[in-house]
Amino acid sequence: MRLYSRVAPVVLLSLAGWLAACGSDTAGSQTKQPLRITINLPPAYIGEPYSSTITADGGIRPYKYTFDGILPKGLTYADGRISGTPQEKGNFDLSVTVEDGNLSSRVQKATLSVGDTPPPQLEQVFPLAESADPFIYLLRVRNRETKGFQMQISFKDLKPTLDTLKVADGLLYVMRYNLDTRLMDIDAAFTTPKKDVEMLRLTLTPDKSLRPAFNNSNPLLAFYDKNGNLVANNPQIDRVASEGKYKFSDLVAIANNWGRKVGAPPASQTAPQGAASAQAPSNTSAQPGPTPAQTSQPQGQPGQPQTATPAQAPATPSTPSANPQEQNAGQPQAPGTPAAQPEQGSTQPGQATPTQPGQATPTQPGQATPTQ
Repeated sequence: MRLYSRVAPVVLLSLAGWLAACGSDTAGSQTKQPLRITINLPPAYIGEPYSSTITADGGIRPYKYTFDGILPKGLTYADGRISGTPQEKGNFDLSVTVEDGNLSSRVQKATLSVGDTPPPQLEQVFPLAESADPFIYLLRVRNRETKGFQMQISFKDLKPTLDTLKVADGLLYVMRYNLDTRLMDIDAAFTTPKKDVEMLRLTLTPDKSLRPAFNNSNPLLAFYDKNGNLVANNPQIDRVASEGKYKFSDLVAIANNWGRKVGAPPASQTAPQGAASAQAPSNTSAQPGPTPAQTSQPQGQPGQPQTATPAQAPATPSTPSANPQEQNAGQPQAPGTPAAQPEQGSTQPGQATPTQPGQATPTQPGQATPTQ
């Protein structure tokens, strides 16, 4: 028993030391994870916002990133992040180096691909099994925004119930249906670009038990992108005008201006019309018969003073004196020449002297009435 009591402490001390060593190895392994860098560059598309983050872990923080390569026009790199809106296509080789606080570093290369924007995708919902019962035919747009679409659907052996046609909110459309050929043409434009929405639905009744024949070629479909441009490789669908001239761009223009209020025309546009109508009676009333200037022409010869018109003082637009004799007071009279009579061309009481033959406009302030 005495021997056991002496050995037991030694065993306990050895066990404690071994556990301590294991703990130190575990802690050391946690702080010595290898430095790693991860680059995930999904495909980018022309005209679509793009963002990708380069991440690092392990090693000792903080991390320092170094970027090497040429990015497409429209994209920039900053602090481990590539972002922007690409404006050119191609494959771009990039290299990123990360360095940790212990000056350890890792390098990883990657390629960024930029291509044309994929077109919106059409999703059709209809029965896959043969049936003679009425069903709902539903169309959705997926993945990309669209400003509108043109579509031609063949309803062979199917009868559409036209008054059940329902379209998405904010979708303006023109629909034509030919009873003989059972072809439906639809032109549609969204007031704002949409994606991942139901475009329309319609109830169809089979003429007989059948499986609906809708596929990649029926309906014939042409999508327009969010800017209103025809998507690449989509068919150009031309419509035969039923009444007058009609273009799909006309429908897009209406959709772009849908809901806008048209302001009232400025008051200045109507003012000249009112002024002209108010002046019309005065213009016509000044025309009958010879003008006063024309009747006063025989009363004097060139070089002789005219006593009928006071040429020495400037006329004013205000109403002249009602007494014609007061106007000639103090004026020298030609020998043997009688004073002018009002009816022979002199200024009428309450009327300004006309400045030109045939015009009834009064003289301006500071201007003398010209003698004839």
